[in-house]
Amino acid sequence: MRSICVALFAALLPSVQGNGPPPPGPICKDCPNIVLMITDDQDEVIGGWDNMKQTKEKVQHKGVIATEWRIHTPICGPSRGQLQSGRYLPNIASREKTPSPKVSGGAVNQIDLGGKVWPYFFAKTLREQKGYVTGLFGKCMNGGCGVNLEGGYNTKPESNPHLDGVFDRWFEGVGYINASFYDNEADGCDWPWTKEKCQTQTFEGGAWAGKGDGYVTSTIGNITVQWLQKISAESERRPFFMYFAPEAPHSPATPAPWYEKGTICDNIIAPRIPNWNYSGAARTSCSKAPPEGSVKWWNGTDFHELVSCQPYFDAEDVQEIDDLAQKRCKTLLSVDDSYAQIIKTLEDLQLMNNTYFMVTSDHGYNLGHHMLPSNKFLLYEHSLKIPMLFSGPGIEKNGTFNTMGTQVDLAPTILGLAGIDTPGYMDGRSMVPMLITDGDVRLPGSVERHLKTAVKFSRTSTFHGYYNQGPWEVGTRHPLDDWSNTYIGVTYKGGEGDFKYAMYDPFGKQTNFTKPYMYELFNLRTDPFELHNIYNSTLASDPGLVQMLTDLTFKWYHCSGTSCQ
Repeated sequence: MRSICVALFAALLPSVQGNGPPPPGPICKDCPNIVLMITDDQDEVIGGWDNMKQTKEKVQHKGVIATEWRIHTPICGPSRGQLQSGRYLPNIASREKTPSPKVSGGAVNQIDLGGKVWPYFFAKTLREQKGYVTGLFGKCMNGGCGVNLEGGYNTKPESNPHLDGVFDRWFEGVGYINASFYDNEADGCDWPWTKEKCQTQTFEGGAWAGKGDGYVTSTIGNITVQWLQKISAESERRPFFMYFAPEAPHSPATPAPWYEKGTICDNIIAPRIPNWNYSGAARTSCSKAPPEGSVKWWNGTDFHELVSCQPYFDAEDVQEIDDLAQKRCKTLLSVDDSYAQIIKTLEDLQLMNNTYFMVTSDHGYNLGHHMLPSNKFLLYEHSLKIPMLFSGPGIEKNGTFNTMGTQVDLAPTILGLAGIDTPGYMDGRSMVPMLITDGDVRLPGSVERHLKTAVKFSRTSTFHGYYNQGPWEVGTRHPLDDWSNTYIGVTYKGGEGDFKYAMYDPFGKQTNFTKPYMYELFNLRTDPFELHNIYNSTLASDPGLVQMLTDLTFKWYHCSGTSCQ
């Protein structure tokens, strides 16, 4: 059996030649360094950003924090695929149907990595076109960024970022304690690199600020610092792109030993805002399958079934939710340490004046809000809204950034900083023209060139979509995902008001959402906690508004490349 598996794996490897990955392109002499730091499951709305005190001081207060930044798809695999490719969910979707018959970790089964994501990985473009030296530290994709057969929906499994010249330095992995990493500098890791040959355990002796070894967030921080020191000492200096991605505060949210007790997180509880343990007055029971026929409203509830069928929390549920809130907070203290140490290293290397920072997350979270005791997946603000910080030359200090955006816009923004116009296959837009507002600061030459061609724009909406990842429960009381949670929708903030709108269609991937069974509409000005679904009343009193939001949603859903705004 092992020989068959090895033969299959070898057949999936791309044809490789020479002694390493494809060489980088000509070195850009006036391009900035770019740092992307992204966590997993860190919300903005329910406390996830509150205790990042060092990062606030070193990045937020020296740059801007976005006020209208939301995730396009609130689950790991699609979110990271959208970030990497700059493309919306319908344009990276796999052939998997909805509702999915079984759970796929991170919903990787719902995207086509090899065919629609990895050929467009922006880091590869940086390396090929501008000669960037690139490094990834932490989480790249659920199941990894090498040969990924997760779910069987990868139409080009031979597409392999490990070998395709995406990152020069790989230290890829997830976990909290004593994890294994794909490490292309591990002993025995000769070319072509594979997961089997290039494995290393969490290294020992990598003390973090004198506080101990073996904790993964700290380890990847140490490895990142070493890499920055190494590339800055090389005689041929290339601009660098650094992708730092700890898994924190993702469950199980294991804190570092030195943060288990005696921190500001010890007494934290999940915020008891109005949508906590709330699903409206009308409730229903959980069903295993979608309704049959053309059903426009399901049991008269205000929310789709995943929310409206949940039982209220009992004392055990509440304790588990609050325990998780504390652990999440504690894991983020280590992230905050790592961010601060990376920034200090760049200060010591005198590289800050030519470096742009982006600090963000792959989606928000639920801690009992709209009835889900954990995880993400929902259309509501606590699942969608995420921290997004920008800093660097020409960006206002201690300010706010108010353009509406999603992670789909990060790839073209990063390319724009390197002087690369947004490729036609990307759906996102460069935010650089709106970010660079300080005219008294000397800008990198690549940024100046990009500003001559890039166009300022404004948005009144962002697009959101989610394909059910399969039936998933926590224990026996609370479903976390089910058939009812496949949707497309928008956050709209324009002349007609501020609204959240969604269309729920269990078979949406097959029907293109032409047969929704339920709608949700919230007035975000009068109902910021999204408690009262006003779809039915608005359809009666202002059908034009509903039609406008429906048309807008479908415009986003069917857009591609330059037709996306």
